[in-house]
Amino acid sequence: MNDANAMLEIMEACYKAGGRGIEAVPGGAVIDAIKIMKETHSDYVITGSTFPGPDPKIDDLIDVEAKIIFIHGMVSDKMDDKLNKLVDEVASRGVIPGIALHNPVPTLKYALENLPQVKAFLTPLNANGLYMGDNEALEKIVDDNKDLYFIGMKTLAAGKLEPKEAYEYISKHNICAVAIGMVTVEEAEASTKVALGALKK
Repeated sequence: MNDANAMLEIMEACYKAGGRGIEAVPGGAVIDAIKIMKETHSDYVITGSTFPGPDPKIDDLIDVEAKIIFIHGMVSDKMDDKLNKLVDEVASRGVIPGIALHNPVPTLKYALENLPQVKAFLTPLNANGLYMGDNEALEKIVDDNKDLYFIGMKTLAAGKLEPKEAYEYISKHNICAVAIGMVTVEEAEASTKVALGALKK
């Protein structure tokens, strides 16, 4: 988390396998690694989630030209005025606001009713139903809302699923992109290739 060069190696491996961006929480050295990637790869796309502490670090994400800033799930799942204010703050800075979900179904229902300006969601979605809560209800919301953009996270179910099985499942749902946790160059290469193959079907 604090080694920008190690992160950069993983980002480069993902890029070489066809991945064209990152979903980042601005902590540790990730912003430094992203800046290097952006200098050397003009088509590298940044999305990010706010930092869950007292300072959401929106400026750090704007500094790397994040296209979407998701309000962190630890904040969004409280479904309170802080979520509403952060959505408004991100939008006022000229960036697309999104919502990351840790308790997906209730938070999605809240957002659909109270925050119609939010069109992008970062949600757990995997064949095991891990972190999804009511997985059938979540699948229905995702698949029924074709006018919204869903990015899948936890798609490998915390490493419990093989990439092929994971992304065959993802390809059957209204998911426009995935965020994959990667800690080695080998993981980055393998997971990116399999995910792209499934999502391009």
